[in-house]
Order: sequence, then structure tokens, then C-alpha cells
Amino acid sequence: MQEYLRQLKIYIKDIAKLALPITTAFVAMGLMGIIDTMIVGNYNTDQLAYIGLANSIFVVLFTIPIGLLQGVLIKSSQKFGAHKFQSTGKIYNEGRKYSFILAIVFTLLGIQGETILRLLGQDDDMIKHGGEVLRVFVFSIPFILMYVNANFFLQSIRRPYVGMYGIIAANILNIIVNPVLVYGKFGFPELGAVGSATSTLIVRIFLAVYILAYIRRMKKNPKLNKRFGLDRSYSTWWNDSRRTRKIGYGIAIMTIATNGSFSIVSTFAGWMGQHTMATFVIMINVSTLLFMICFSISQATSIVVANAYGRGDRKGILMATNAGYVISLTTIITLITILYSYPDQVFGIFTNDPSVISVIKGLLFFVLADLFIDALPLNINGALNGRGDVKIPTLNQVISFLGVRVSACYFFAFTLDMGLKGLPIGLACGGLSSLILNTLRFGYLAHRDKKEGLH
Repeated sequence: MQEYLRQLKIYIKDIAKLALPITTAFVAMGLMGIIDTMIVGNYNTDQLAYIGLANSIFVVLFTIPIGLLQGVLIKSSQKFGAHKFQSTGKIYNEGRKYSFILAIVFTLLGIQGETILRLLGQDDDMIKHGGEVLRVFVFSIPFILMYVNANFFLQSIRRPYVGMYGIIAANILNIIVNPVLVYGKFGFPELGAVGSATSTLIVRIFLAVYILAYIRRMKKNPKLNKRFGLDRSYSTWWNDSRRTRKIGYGIAIMTIATNGSFSIVSTFAGWMGQHTMATFVIMINVSTLLFMICFSISQATSIVVANAYGRGDRKGILMATNAGYVISLTTIITLITILYSYPDQVFGIFTNDPSVISVIKGLLFFVLADLFIDALPLNINGALNGRGDVKIPTLNQVISFLGVRVSACYFFAFTLDMGLKGLPIGLACGGLSSLILNTLRFGYLAHRDKKEGLH
């Protein structure tokens, strides 16, 4: 037992060392969206509904290609764990070319924003104004993907602080630019939600330029260039990256299932009216922040598990997963306690509309229960990703989120006529299903590893 605790402590430190900068970067990324919501929410409640609806679609459009690029993080981390350092740069260069193709495809899809909103049954006002915001958002997709591919590579070679510094600088830039374009200060036109989306575009361009400049600096250093194989780029990259893309396909489908379910549920909220939609947007923004913190911990867990898997270390896989859970549970409980203790202060940041805050406070128990249950599966999913296991976990996510979550939300909100209260209950049902199914999958793989004699 003493030896187990000693090993667990080592893995907790390793994951925490990675999780701190990754979490800071994710939280800062989440804060960017929260700042947008705060500024627009205090500007006008209708404008908040427009940007919330546009975001619900945009999240799907940019997280699918990010999911497709996750194979870069996993495979590069596995190669790093196996001490095949030069292969990491080759994987980065393959991801760079792949991200260019993805950027073209998803930007072209996103330009059809108004058509998408019309198909989702939104009213004419939401289609017109939400579509305008979405159109601005989609032009940031190429820059997001440039940044993400480079950041995944840097995380895999244990340089997560680079992305963290960039995101912090980006937040400062967003805080300066966002209110100027929303309220029309210093001679700029008053653009409302469209101005907030434009600020986000500017910030994402900055992020791409910043991180690519860092990679360029690494390439100019002969020692780093040789160590990480940054000049390894071949015309056979498409065939060479088949396994990396295969991992990404599974994770992208998981992403579609997760974020697609949120988008569908956001559409349910939109059917209930602009006031309900604005309330739901604030609830989702708070849950997104907690989700990002826990997801970043799972990302760190995934990297450490991938390192262990790359060197064929069965006990390392188990220890990394357990250590990730210790950190995740501690974080979840701490954050939920803060939300429970200070609801007025937290939710009051997003809007000055007392009726919206009153509705959220009335639903606080259901919101917090959903946050806790939804955050629990992330660590086990990260561990499965680190192993490169995607087929069964992907199926589990589709069942849990597009099946259980969406059906439960509709059932509680409309069939049982619970309205907005039914949505967090339905969301929690999806999270619980994901936790059960993927924990069973991880247990099966751990048993198989032991049976096959993996040390």
C-alpha cells in the first residue's frame, strides 16, 4: 500500500505539472467566451441570445476539426514516451497539412450559417441576427486549427507553457478590443454581438501568428530542429498519417456527439423563447468553464497515459488514470462548492437582468448536479484516448450523448412539461451513461493487458 501511494504521488505530480499550464490555457480560452457573454449580456439580452445561438453552432464547427487533430497529440505523446523524439516533428508537419484541408472544409460549411439555423427551426429574428454573428465566427476556423495543431505538438513534447502564455495575452487583447466593437467606442461603429464575434476573430489570428512564430524559432535552432525532427516532411504524409487520422476520426465523432448534443439542447432552449435561451446561455457558459478545467486535466492524464502506453507500461497506465481522478474529483468538488456558496456573484457577472438571475438560482441544485455528473467521465475518456482506443468509446459517446442525453432533455423539458428545469436533468443523464459505459471499457482493457502479460 505504501509503495502504491508513493507511485500515485509521483503520477499526481507529473499530471499536475502538465495540467497547470494546460488548465490555465483552457480556462483562459473559456474566459474569452465568458467575457464575450458578460459584455454582450450587459449590453442587451436579445444580443446575448443571438451570440449564444451562433456559438452553439460554431462550437460544433470548430471542435469537430479539433477532434480530428487530436491524433497529433496522442501519437506524438506515444512517440515521446517511447523516446522516438524525431517522429514527433514528423507528426506535427503531417497535422499542419491536414489542418489546412480541414480549415477549408469547415469554413465553407460555416458560411451557410443562416441555412443551418433555418433547418433547426429558429424564428426569422434569430436566423437573421444569429446568422450574422455565426458568419463572422467561422472565418476564425483556419487560425484556430493552426494554433491547435502546433499546441498539441508542444504539449506532447512537454512544452505546454507556450500555449498558456499565448492564451493569456489573447485574453488581454480581447478585453481591450471587445467592448470597443460591441459598444462602438473611439469612433468605431456599435456592432453588438457581431462586434464581439469580430473581436474573437482578431484574437484568434493573433494566437496563430504567435504560436507559429515559436515553432519557427525552434526550427532555426539546429539542436531542437534535429531532436524533434521539425524538418521531417514528406510527400507521402497522407499515407504516413493514416493511424494518426484514425485516432482523430474517433475523437471527432465523440466531439460531434458531445457538442452536437449541446447544440440540439440549445435549440430546445431556443424554442422556449429568447429569455429562456439567454438564461440557458449563462448556465452553459458556467458549465463550459468547469468542463474546460476538467477536460484539461483529462488532457494531461491522456498525455501521461500515452507516454506509459508508448513504453508498454501497464501499471503506468493504471497509475496515471487513478492520479487523474484524484486531481479531477478534488477540482470538481472545489468548484461546485464555490458555485453553491456564491451564486449571485458568479451568475451576476453575466447579466444585470434580475429575472434571469432569479430563474438560474431556482434551478441551482439541478445545474450543480449536472456539472458534477458531466465532469466525471472526462478523466476515463482521456485515459482511453491516451491508449489510442477509440472505436468502442466513440460508440459509447454516441449512445450517451446523441441518444440518452438528447432524448432525456426532450422528455423532461417537453413530454413532462418541466421546461428549462428539464434540460440540466437530461444533460446529467447523458453524462452518467458515458461514465458507466467507458469505465466498463477501461476495466476490460486493463484486464486484457494483465492477461496478455503487459508489465
